[in-house]
Amino acid sequence: MPNTYFRVRYLGGTSGSGGTIIFDGATNTAGAIILTGLTAGTYVCEEYKAAPGFELSNPSVQTAYISGKDQDVVELVFHNLPMGQVVIEKRNSVNNAPVAGAKIKVTYASGAVVGPNNGIYTTDENGLINLGEYLSVGDAIVAQEIEAPRGFVLDGTAQTLEIKSGALHKLTFYNTPIGGLQISKKDAGNGRPVPSTKLRVSKMSGEVIGTYTTDSNGLVFIPELDDGWYSVEEVASAKGYLLDDTVHNIEVKEGETAILTITNRKASGFLLHKVDSVTGAGIPSVKFLLYDAANNPVGQYETDQDGRVYIGGELSDGRYRLRELEPAPGYIADDQVRTVYLEYGRTTEIIWENTPQMGQIQITKKSADDNPINGFPAGTLLANSVFEVYDRAGNLVDTVRSDKNGWAATKTLPLGRYTLREAQAPPYYSAAPDAIEAEIEFSGQIVRLEVLNRSVYTHVSITKRGYAEVMPGQQIRYTFSGIGNNSTVALDSFYWRDTLPTDAVRLDKVVTGSWNARLSYKIVFKTNISSTYRTLADSLSTDRVYTLDASPAALGLASNEYVTEFMVVFGRVPAGFRQVETPYIFCNVLGGLPHEYRFTNKCDVGGLWGNQWIMANDRWVSIIYSKNRPPVLPRTGF
Repeated sequence: MPNTYFRVRYLGGTSGSGGTIIFDGATNTAGAIILTGLTAGTYVCEEYKAAPGFELSNPSVQTAYISGKDQDVVELVFHNLPMGQVVIEKRNSVNNAPVAGAKIKVTYASGAVVGPNNGIYTTDENGLINLGEYLSVGDAIVAQEIEAPRGFVLDGTAQTLEIKSGALHKLTFYNTPIGGLQISKKDAGNGRPVPSTKLRVSKMSGEVIGTYTTDSNGLVFIPELDDGWYSVEEVASAKGYLLDDTVHNIEVKEGETAILTITNRKASGFLLHKVDSVTGAGIPSVKFLLYDAANNPVGQYETDQDGRVYIGGELSDGRYRLRELEPAPGYIADDQVRTVYLEYGRTTEIIWENTPQMGQIQITKKSADDNPINGFPAGTLLANSVFEVYDRAGNLVDTVRSDKNGWAATKTLPLGRYTLREAQAPPYYSAAPDAIEAEIEFSGQIVRLEVLNRSVYTHVSITKRGYAEVMPGQQIRYTFSGIGNNSTVALDSFYWRDTLPTDAVRLDKVVTGSWNARLSYKIVFKTNISSTYRTLADSLSTDRVYTLDASPAALGLASNEYVTEFMVVFGRVPAGFRQVETPYIFCNVLGGLPHEYRFTNKCDVGGLWGNQWIMANDRWVSIIYSKNRPPVLPRTGF
């Protein structure tokens, strides 16, 4: 227990009074005091102030002897009991509700007042007064109400009690209302109180007294009403209860409490959910007729947009029957009569399935033209075409694939309109570009569709040109033309790459050119000492021309390191993607190369269609022309 104060004295080698004080303070948050490094001898520990709300320990003094040996630990334990607690409560004698504002005077048995303000205390909003901090064990007190709250009769009876250790003492006083109206709200089934009901109270003349809400005991008390007749009307029922729209009249007389009891019925009924037996979706606009146990019609009901309808109100408990009058369009009628039971205070949920009228969509897949890649003539039945089937709400309801005979069929589907999209075309064919609409109009209908696929043309190109003759140490420029995706389909992972003749040149600059589709791309390179691609430039725009310094110094290469290849990476490009402004590169020719030395610069381009690479390449041969070439000897004729 924290905040308990102790004083520790050292007596030396023998026990006795007096001694030296070595500690004076309070326990920590764990309720402990730990003293270390103590000299051998006798110690006296005295508790002289208990924590707030607790009595001093009994006994309050304990002695300990420290031997001085290693690890000698002595533990002293003090026990504190809570002070006696006194609570005075004030309650309404009619409904037992707490009464605030009552003034109580508290004195000791000797007549002395308890606490400040001449011993007068006022009950709080909970009808309570707490006196614990002013009393001690053994005190005897007298409590008496000296002033009642407005609207109540004074209870002047004095009450006495004696404070005991560790006990909670309670004195309860009751006040009787001075005339007024008590309204009690109860459950019509079990008689239990119904809280949170809003009631409007008015005079018979029409003057509104106020709107009140029943408390946790289902009660409303209105004191000090004038004599006369009043009307009580429920304006909002408690959650789970039906509104009682009856106007209740009651007379209030002087000095009496008029008591009005009103009952509420819990909401009881059926929650019917009409669902599709295939998809589980709710079915709107289905009509039902409800009959009572004597087969008398009770009412006609229709499901909402979610397939639900609530049937309730003032229905009595017991057995009922439900019959479907008219199914929703596209569903088979269900004329089975179902028996259901209504229990008080409970909403019985009923799930009723309807079987939809069904049909099917069948697809025949054919080649629209002669395919130059696989050689299939026009009209050939095509396998491995995948279609996704969506309902009118845009939900995917089926996925089908054509077989070797070019035939695909959906599962049986409810009547309605559907959209088919080709998600995957057969190899070497383009997917149908437009969605296909189909409607199943009557039960058992098979909707047959013929879908044609056009052949895919895949082709890429690149052309490279440079100087035919160069001198050692000269700068050479290579020009690229015709780079493009000439296919009728988009290609993935599209690139073009240049492989340098490192035996003769070193890369110096790259001029990117521009392109006819707006994309973001990057350029990467490899060197003679690293086979991993590194980035030369990133986030480049295809509609701009960039001049990039690719010299060893700009790339931060080692003294013996040089670029062996670079690659321009575009990712996915559309059909017809091609260069607009010409890209080219500058290289420096190495010195000391012999006359007529030949070197070849290679380039390639490619992209993925499906799992197939579509590629093309080109090369350019240059010849070294050197001033230090060997002399040409004349022909001798021999």
